[in-house]
Amino acid sequence: MKFLRMRVPGGFSVACLDAGSSRAGGAPPLVLLHGIGADHGEWALSLPFLSRRRRVLAFDLLGHGRSDKPAGAGVAYRVRFLADAVAGGIEALPDPPERVDLLGHSLGGAVALDLARRNPRLVRRLVLVDAAGPPIERSIDPLAASLPFVPGSFEDSRRLLATSVNNRFLSHPLVALAAAVYKGRRKNRPLLLKLVASMASGEDALGSRDLARIGNETLVLWGDRDRIFPLATGRALARALPRARLEVLPRCGHVPPTERPVAFARRVVAFLDS
Repeated sequence: MKFLRMRVPGGFSVACLDAGSSRAGGAPPLVLLHGIGADHGEWALSLPFLSRRRRVLAFDLLGHGRSDKPAGAGVAYRVRFLADAVAGGIEALPDPPERVDLLGHSLGGAVALDLARRNPRLVRRLVLVDAAGPPIERSIDPLAASLPFVPGSFEDSRRLLATSVNNRFLSHPLVALAAAVYKGRRKNRPLLLKLVASMASGEDALGSRDLARIGNETLVLWGDRDRIFPLATGRALARALPRARLEVLPRCGHVPPTERPVAFARRVVAFLDS
């Protein structure tokens, strides 16, 4: 397991955690894209299972984790900006693969959809986990629309966590405090607020016609108790994609890789190996 940094068009650097073996079963690498405000650490509990028989590349999106956090004139934080950096990072790997399997959670799902739509030659199969991507006003739960998706305090973190997960332990105030401290050290909140504003305005959102053009085999994997993007959103997304199927994780909220890591990884691996 090692960290890689790749220079991408625009002069920025993106980082990824490289785990598993590229020779395992001859399968293409699996690229993981995390949710907003997170980083490669989102996959800590599920990565050992996902990387057992294949190479896994857990990217930090621009503005997150160990990737660059560019700011200033000419830098527009939007889904397309992040997707272009991921595509550039894959192509800039020391041993670039011809194709990858692509898994995105929440914000990462929107990035994965945008990347697959505009770079179809690069992606074999898609996994979309409680994913963003369609217009926010049609996908988010109305009660979740006012949540602080970029927490600025412990109270913000506590509120967001309590809504995101369906797990008593993960909802504990100490977990929220640890998350607030960890994210506060990244000093990237102004950038993420711009990203949230872009998504809220509908920039780069994919309508039915856009989704209908994504022909990759796709697994839409959803927590049945997601209170941010409800299960109805997952059902609609699976219907809109020509080659998608929906699988539901019971007793699970918005963050399956953390809430149900073993069940999550088993569903993903079974789909990719089928």
